[in-house]
Amino acid sequence: MAKRRMILAALFVVCGLLGVARAHDGHEGDGSEPPTTGSERTWTHASGRYHVEGTFVARRGGQVQVRRHGGDLLDIKLEALSREDRQWVEERNDAIVRVNTEPLLFAQRGDVPEGPDRQGAPAMAASFRAFADRVKLRSDDDFFFVESNGMPDHRMMVGITAWQQQVPLPQAYTGENAWRIPRHPAPARNPLSTKNRFLRGAIALAPNGVPIFNPLNNRGEDAYLFGELDEFGGHCGRADDYHYHLAPVHLEKTLGQGLPIAYALDGYPIYGYGEPDGSKTGRLDAFNGHEDARKGYHYHATKTYPYLNGGFHGEVSERGGQVDPQPRAEPVRAAQTPLRGARITDFRIREPSSYRLTYELRGRQHIVDYTIGRNGAVTFQFVDGGGKTTSETYARRGRR
Repeated sequence: MAKRRMILAALFVVCGLLGVARAHDGHEGDGSEPPTTGSERTWTHASGRYHVEGTFVARRGGQVQVRRHGGDLLDIKLEALSREDRQWVEERNDAIVRVNTEPLLFAQRGDVPEGPDRQGAPAMAASFRAFADRVKLRSDDDFFFVESNGMPDHRMMVGITAWQQQVPLPQAYTGENAWRIPRHPAPARNPLSTKNRFLRGAIALAPNGVPIFNPLNNRGEDAYLFGELDEFGGHCGRADDYHYHLAPVHLEKTLGQGLPIAYALDGYPIYGYGEPDGSKTGRLDAFNGHEDARKGYHYHATKTYPYLNGGFHGEVSERGGQVDPQPRAEPVRAAQTPLRGARITDFRIREPSSYRLTYELRGRQHIVDYTIGRNGAVTFQFVDGGGKTTSETYARRGRR
């Protein structure tokens, strides 16, 4: 059967149906099939001669992304599909658009189910509800979508001693660039560790809309021990995108006891240092997770590495060293370089869209003021330790 699928896929490539075939790492094994949803169908070439079975993932422009049995992701040219398949994709896409534009309902805390559907949208909405002023939520049959600008309501950057001169800028995690979390997570046949893997991009999302990256930086070093993180476990990436590298346990003060402090991108929840009922955490596996009768499988925060989910108990796809798909941060300037010896001492929002970062270097205070204009351009003013001011303005680049 597997050989027959390989032959069919090869025929699709010859006929020009496939754009790019993307292998899902970690699916070698016992040959058992992953769970499927109502989006699974047999995809037919326009000629009617060739077929591929797979689950619809997303439509992007003229491409349809399909996950085959076994986990491989295929990008299929929409124009090369049969008329019936094209119509199905259009109807599916229209349904997603309707979901995106419908008013959002946030679950009340008492609405969180404890039954088999505890991982569904209502349960997830309960965690994000506390940050309704910062995030927008929607869902379809398969995914829970979260839109945000990636900026938390707490102070950022203070305490960093290994700084690459990046600053927090709002990001457009909206529309097709929104975060998506599986509503029905499924255990992976071959769970993937984040130890020296998934060193790019996010591995989880906090309910305030801030992404959470691997605790190891892109060089494989512990970002916390290296001095790269602020008092809340976050910093800015090369696109001036703020994100955490530690579990955001500080959010429990807003969320209250019993709700997840984050969701891993495989769909499983992440709780704080203790169990939701206040009891001590039991024995955890290598990924900082375990399972119980009420909550099913879930991860926990810990005060030592891996700090949050140390891998993915559930199914994820990996591409280019990160979970795929996921939103993209858009830079306004080239990535900066490390400033040895600098220590960030203060960060303030001076007024809407205007920020000030203060740091010390060789015993002198330096200031970075920056303002986001209505057209999206960002103007920086740098004040060095001697009072000299220089300015730079960057126009925001077009979206991908």
